[in-house]
Amino acid sequence: MFGLTILQLILILIITEIIALDSGGPQTQLISKPVVAGTLIGAILGDMTQGMFIGATLQLMSMGVVGLGGASVPNYLITTIITTIVAIQSGQGYEIGLEIGLPVGMLYVNLDILHKILNGYVMRWSQKLVNEKKFSQSLNVLYLHLVLMSLKFLLPVLIVLLAGQTVTEAIVGAMPAWLFNGMTVAGKILPVTGMAMLLNYMPVKKNFLYLCIGFVMYAYMGVGTLGVAIIGFGLAFKYYYDRTQNAPAVAAAGGLEDE
Repeated sequence: MFGLTILQLILILIITEIIALDSGGPQTQLISKPVVAGTLIGAILGDMTQGMFIGATLQLMSMGVVGLGGASVPNYLITTIITTIVAIQSGQGYEIGLEIGLPVGMLYVNLDILHKILNGYVMRWSQKLVNEKKFSQSLNVLYLHLVLMSLKFLLPVLIVLLAGQTVTEAIVGAMPAWLFNGMTVAGKILPVTGMAMLLNYMPVKKNFLYLCIGFVMYAYMGVGTLGVAIIGFGLAFKYYYDRTQNAPAVAAAGGLEDE
């Protein structure tokens, strides 16, 4: 199992379970984000930096991909967990981890559809008990949803963990060069695609100047991502402060003119 200790295995499963429940609930813990999941799994495996890098990369991939309503989309949380485990424990880097993690995240769509079908049966069972005035039993039946949600996350992770490094290396070794190179290129393109999709929902035309400032700082001035983010936060705060400070004055001036 990738040379994991019992403690590491238990901690990974606990984190996966918390992510599963949080992603299907109120999402108040903010743990159900790829960047957080990757950082935590990386910390458990002794390489938080690589875990954070993988999580941040997959966070960019997931931007703009939202399962609205009953839609089923690839699960980048599972992809992050598996990619981080394979990348760190195999020692072969992010690309190898993505070779295993990304297909599993894509196959998650089928698991999600199955989960929703089973949820329909659970809801009908609960409703039948309500009609029979068996309210406590009806409530207990609804807890099956938590079991199904947990299995939907835990099963893919467990299968990869139980398969171990030998099976993973055999799968990667059997892949033709064109597929490996294609997945490597895709791993570099997908974050950009996610960012481009996100920009479609943002007021880019209105704030194009800020986008240019950030691009020039990063591409030509050598300012790192963290530095650009801090400066961006400062500019955003200044913009918000100016708007909120000027609003009362404008309202008061308008009131005087009316009088």
